Amino acid sequence: MQALVMGGTGWVGHFVALELAKRDIPVTILTRGKRQTFVDEVKGIPLIHADKEDEAAMAKIFQTRYTHVIDTVPTKASIEWVATYAKGLRHYIHCSSTGGYAPLPYIPCNENAPYGGFEPTTGWAQKRIVDALVMDKFMNRGFPGTVLRPCYITGPGMLPLDNLGDRRPEFIPDILAERPIILPNDGQALLQPIYVKELARAFALAVEHPHSIGQVYNICLDHAVTLNRYVELNALALNRKPHIVHMDVEEILRKHRDLVPNVNGLRFLATHMCFDISKARRDLDFQPRITPEEAIEETAVWAAAQLKS
Repeated sequence: MQALVMGGTGWVGHFVALELAKRDIPVTILTRGKRQTFVDEVKGIPLIHADKEDEAAMAKIFQTRYTHVIDTVPTKASIEWVATYAKGLRHYIHCSSTGGYAPLPYIPCNENAPYGGFEPTTGWAQKRIVDALVMDKFMNRGFPGTVLRPCYITGPGMLPLDNLGDRRPEFIPDILAERPIILPNDGQALLQPIYVKELARAFALAVEHPHSIGQVYNICLDHAVTLNRYVELNALALNRKPHIVHMDVEEILRKHRDLVPNVNGLRFLATHMCFDISKARRDLDFQPRITPEEAIEETAVWAAAQLKS
């Protein structure tokens, strides 16, 4: 076995590479080298600098027989070059998102729900395209693809989701200062996170369970919380009292458009995110080892510590 992690110096990718190495799976990282944030964390893991969308570079890279390829930010081009040049490939696993199910047709939502991509101009729409490409190649060409769809990813190394559907650096300072926190509608929309290290473990489990080929899996922690509870948990972790203000989405955009960096993100936050992970439990033996509450609170504490560093 020889694994290649594309994007292995990124936030999610470096945790995946470390998880594979911890399991004594030989792993190499492919990176463009543009982001250096997590390079020190993966010292000791072999690194290749190349653009995964460069056909000539990929053809050269796959002269080495990688049996397993994990792509943390898949594109149509990267999938095509893996399918074309990775001759020793036994398993390709890529990172998608549960966001493409929104708005959810039922709760909790499972993998049988339509996957429309939420809005045509969003990254979730791009996930729909690449997911469909992988599944089409599996069905028509026997491409050994698996799709993992994480929900909101949280954990050390990345700012938490904020109250307006982005990852604004002002969110934690606002909670620390006990400023009003605006939430869309009544704050009862559901949010279900996945802890970044648990997501990395899910990728490793997929590597170890080849019967996952040809399948799609939702990867989340075991229950959802409301947006109200999400803000309360962040405040609780920082020993603060939350001051929540409810406002419908259009009113937020009318009164506070300057605070909203991503309108689609705000509209998305106002929809329910609640998922069934029984398929991943059954097929991958994925049993979350941390609760959503613990993951949310740990991320808040980590983010607050960054303000002092």
